[in-house]
Amino acid sequence: MDATQKFATMVTDDLIDGFGHMNMVHYLDAFSRAADVRLDAATRLSPDGSMISGLVTAEARVAYKKEAMRGDDLLLTTWIADLDEKRVHVAQAMVRGDGTLLSTAEQLFLNFNLLSRRVEPFLPDVMAELRRRVEADSGTFDPGIVSRRMGIPRIV
Repeated sequence: MDATQKFATMVTDDLIDGFGHMNMVHYLDAFSRAADVRLDAATRLSPDGSMISGLVTAEARVAYKKEAMRGDDLLLTTWIADLDEKRVHVAQAMVRGDGTLLSTAEQLFLNFNLLSRRVEPFLPDVMAELRRRVEADSGTFDPGIVSRRMGIPRIV
């Protein structure tokens, strides 16, 4: 398993809301940071170190299974589910230190060029690395995490 698939963090006091568990915004923040680690190959810097291009979020979905509580150690795994010339689709899972699944997420990112202010195709070397990671991740995550329909089922 590629080490960049894993991201560890902890639920600290400042992440707790009025219900006594980690607030929703902090789940999304943790998933976003975990994706940044897994998708590091997509960031391009200029010689002075400023970012030229990177990924921006087009869509994000978080599904909550169990509460993340104060003091919980969290381990997030990010898999690259798919990509095309301008987009990357990831599947993610958050587990507590004891292995309990707390949450899943999926995110769709766009390759954004900060100089042109447009979504553009990945450079060939970036695409090659992302393809390598897609192949490495293929079949290693629950496909039920991605492309789930959201809504209230109606009986017709």
